[in-house]
Amino acid sequence: MFTHHKLDVYRKALEWAGSVERISGGWARAHSLVDHFRRASESIVLNIAEGARLGPGPAKVVTLDYAIGSALEGAACLDIAEVKTLLPSPEARTEKRRLLEVTRMLIGLRKSWGHAAIHEESHPDPLRGLTPNSEVLFHHERLDVYRVGLEFMRWLCSLPGGQELSDRTYRRLDQAATSLSWNIAEGNGRYSELDPHRFLEVAAASAVKSAAYLDRCEQKSLSVGTDRSPGRELLGRITATLSRF
Repeated sequence: MFTHHKLDVYRKALEWAGSVERISGGWARAHSLVDHFRRASESIVLNIAEGARLGPGPAKVVTLDYAIGSALEGAACLDIAEVKTLLPSPEARTEKRRLLEVTRMLIGLRKSWGHAAIHEESHPDPLRGLTPNSEVLFHHERLDVYRVGLEFMRWLCSLPGGQELSDRTYRRLDQAATSLSWNIAEGNGRYSELDPHRFLEVAAASAVKSAAYLDRCEQKSLSVGTDRSPGRELLGRITATLSRF
């Protein structure tokens, strides 16, 4: 038996990865969400296994930083799937609660592995201030900039062709909008002192790319007659907020 096989959190993460494969199996691969979602679920499993292999020290703890970051990315993917109507709200909520349990276990294991190796008080808890029965399950859900990112995705899906993503430019726009949301979620909850800023920088870049792809949609006469000002306004709010972080 490998060391990671002894960890309950590994078993639960493996089960959740299987669930991700099941629920995303029928989704069109045109959605950038599909690859992000599956990669995040696998990352949790692989990083727990790698951390269990390593001896005591900072490197062991970093593997759980990556696993926790991937769990936050998975939570954002569930929100995006719900916005896109790929996943019914009750099922999305159920899967998010399962992921929440994994995340809490990862945080607990991180504290155990990190004893005397890191200073916990210098790292924020991505579930801080929340209870198991809270309507908001992850801290990033409270952020206005995160909610606006989901609102932009909802607006994009409302465009003619925005849900089917039949055009390459729409697929690129969907990719940027997906990156925007999960990088905000992951950056907000990252333990590493340097990573949060990097993820929020990627989110800001994704917002600018989204605006540029909107211009390309207009140039290519996609969704003729559609008012794109609401989308641009949402992206403007996001970039303005991220610039203050």
